[in-house]
Amino acid sequence: MPNGGPDNCSTCGFNRCNRGVWRNPAPDESQPPFCEIRGVPIFNDHWTYCQNWHTRTPAPVGPIYASGMYDQSYRRIPWHGAVAPEPIGSGICNECSGPVHDGLSIPAMEGAPLAFCCNLHYLQWWKRQHPDEDAPWSESIWER
Repeated sequence: MPNGGPDNCSTCGFNRCNRGVWRNPAPDESQPPFCEIRGVPIFNDHWTYCQNWHTRTPAPVGPIYASGMYDQSYRRIPWHGAVAPEPIGSGICNECSGPVHDGLSIPAMEGAPLAFCCNLHYLQWWKRQHPDEDAPWSESIWER
């Protein structure tokens, strides 16, 4: 089982390299990971998730999730549309203006990437950017 849990994109039937087979024991390694229902490349497929792995429906259900910062356990945080949050070594938090040490970032359209010191601050920013969307797999972050 991959370290990110068994329900990740590397084992999803909608990942092009798995050719429709969930937990495919022989994926097509010549194909890069690519989500066929969302039309996006998946660069870190063992640590990327969505609800469609569970529903197995071909219409997108909810956002794509990345494994966020470790906070007593790994927390799943939603992508910003087709853009995955990435680790960042240092910066200034976009939410609290505090220092970021081993945080999260999202590329900006212009200028430096947006940095976040914790999963909660990223999620607060994400919710303002996506007010009509829900990220149920991130609910435990709000409760902290």
